[in-house]
Amino acid sequence: MKDSLWRQPYLIELTYADNFRRVEDSIRGRNLKILEVGCGTGFMSLELARMGHDVVGIDPNDKIIRIARRTMETDPYGKSRGDLRYEIADFNKWSDDPGTYDVVLFSRVLHDLLHPGKILSRAHHLLKNGGRLICLEYAYDRIDRRAATWLYQIRRALELTGWYSSHLPVDPREGVDAIMNDALYGRKEHINKFEEMRHPLEQLFHGEHFSWHCYYCWDVFREMRIPDQRREKALAGLFNGMEQLLIDSLEIQPALFHFMGTKATV
Repeated sequence: MKDSLWRQPYLIELTYADNFRRVEDSIRGRNLKILEVGCGTGFMSLELARMGHDVVGIDPNDKIIRIARRTMETDPYGKSRGDLRYEIADFNKWSDDPGTYDVVLFSRVLHDLLHPGKILSRAHHLLKNGGRLICLEYAYDRIDRRAATWLYQIRRALELTGWYSSHLPVDPREGVDAIMNDALYGRKEHINKFEEMRHPLEQLFHGEHFSWHCYYCWDVFREMRIPDQRREKALAGLFNGMEQLLIDSLEIQPALFHFMGTKATV
């Protein structure tokens, strides 16, 4: 936990818990059948099962699925939750009966999957008529110089106090360039751009909700190490609140979107 956002409850509250609340608010009905694609260590699937839904979480990484299963097996609410199972699987090769699920969920995973149109077509196939797709997704290509400048100010200030682990150039212009390059060009793996995800989402699903949310500060939280927890909590809240203010006032382009839509006839 010490090298992740899970190391402190207040960091979870500003990140993973905030995303879960968006998912929770997007789900209508009880005892639903839910599929989470790319479930990771399974916390969101587990919480959905605790709400009474029957949940399947799939992920191709056997190590993190073992963690998810271990957490599931030691869950003190296991007897009162809905059915929950985790499978080691690549969604491109995994299948279930068509029209099985009331909800299919992607949480920060669609951007990392090749051919998002095909992926979303598979999700469409698995949903019941009127079923709902929920997507919380990172659009890395939307970072602009204003966002990179704001990130440089925060990260460099934390570095100078000894509270940040990475090292940026001393010159602000070079530092902003470095952040932009890392975000846009420094990735070895394939990652889908916003438009590559948006088009199939709009073609395959009737959009009911779309919104932008904080995400840049997640990376700040990962590397930030402040010995005084009260001060760290206060600064984390400040950074998160400032990012949302900059998004709401259109000062920076946000990078995390929330899409919710129902299965369309195609």
